Amino acid sequence: MQQPEYELQQKLPHPKKQPHPQKRQLHKRLPLEFVESVLEQFNQHHLSETSATELLQVSRARLYALRKQWLDCKRRGEAFALPAPRNRSLHTYPDEEAAFLREQLAYIQNQATLYRGQFNFALLAEEAQKRFGHPFHRNSIRRFAIREGYYQPPPEKKPRSYVRFQMAQVGALYQHDTSTHLWIPALARNIDLILTEDDHSRLIVGSQLVEKESSWAHLGVVRASLERYGLPLAYYVDNHAIFRWVSHDGVHQRSSLATDAVDPQFKRALESLDIGVIYASRAASKGKIEKRFDYFQRRLPFLCEKYHVQQIQNAQSILADLIAYYNEERVHAETEEIPLKRWQQAVASGRVALRGIPADLDWDYHFSLHQTRKVRKDGTISFDGQRYPVDRYLESEVTVCVLPGRKLMVYRGLEKLAEYPLQACWK
Repeated sequence: MQQPEYELQQKLPHPKKQPHPQKRQLHKRLPLEFVESVLEQFNQHHLSETSATELLQVSRARLYALRKQWLDCKRRGEAFALPAPRNRSLHTYPDEEAAFLREQLAYIQNQATLYRGQFNFALLAEEAQKRFGHPFHRNSIRRFAIREGYYQPPPEKKPRSYVRFQMAQVGALYQHDTSTHLWIPALARNIDLILTEDDHSRLIVGSQLVEKESSWAHLGVVRASLERYGLPLAYYVDNHAIFRWVSHDGVHQRSSLATDAVDPQFKRALESLDIGVIYASRAASKGKIEKRFDYFQRRLPFLCEKYHVQQIQNAQSILADLIAYYNEERVHAETEEIPLKRWQQAVASGRVALRGIPADLDWDYHFSLHQTRKVRKDGTISFDGQRYPVDRYLESEVTVCVLPGRKLMVYRGLEKLAEYPLQACWK
């Protein structure tokens, strides 16, 4: 299998904030030429990060922002200038926009049931953008809510440290996981959301809401992703039984064998297409996909409650709209790029690990539930209490491939021996 390229991104623990001895704006306390000189030496690795931040009396994040601005100016042939202080005057909205925001804030404060008082200003900014056709900033809406008396900000939380890796190509690694949550409040029970995200671009390439996750549900999401985008190099999953152990719904024989002994359906399907399966060594390693679940947990249940959604298919439509916005319009907090544009830029520059789909690929064979059966002397096999004729390879093992509710197929190797319809009640 092709070896993926990758970049290692390590973010150090956030240091405890200390007040700077000089609190004036940078452009007021240091000459522009001095700032440029420090940035140039830092960029050429003549100054360390610690030395540069100490000389400029700025934070680590501010240092890198200044360097980026300085490099952008050099590339465009423009003179570098330190930004003037921002205008701190209060942001005001036109009457129609202010009325819309008051209506939404009042709903959260007084009418929402499960999410009463839980303000998600990022979601409000997205809804306002959809309504009025131009961007809104969540912090502006937050300040508006504070001024209008709808929201009282809680004490600030201490930031946590984290370590992340990032693949250098689209399709080199897909993050794949499930979140059990109260996605539809009207159901009064948890259901599951399955998501797949490209590691490099952060583009969501697969999603599905289901009553309960199963091997069959995961195979469906993977198949849809592969049919649309092509074959990635590997999937990154946790140690859930569906990925690591042999068990799945609807097949009577169950086992507790780990992947070292027998491959589960998920791993078997991917590796049959030369797609690797990588298991996360610890929960913190799944931070990217977990942040994505958090993003949707702050939006989907609220919208389902607001619009009185009671069916999974209706919630799936709202989820599709949220994913479209996330993929095509929202700037990612870490990459500072829109996922779809980041994907397209990688493709345009040749940083693509996705492989084409073979023209003769038998999708139903690879993405069905496999079980081994032995052909009886009378030329039949038994499955789910029924007998099915095969008429060949008597007393030899064959593979029964099941598409729940659709059909049963019998293979020996890659040779298809028989196919039979199944009742839709089979799950």
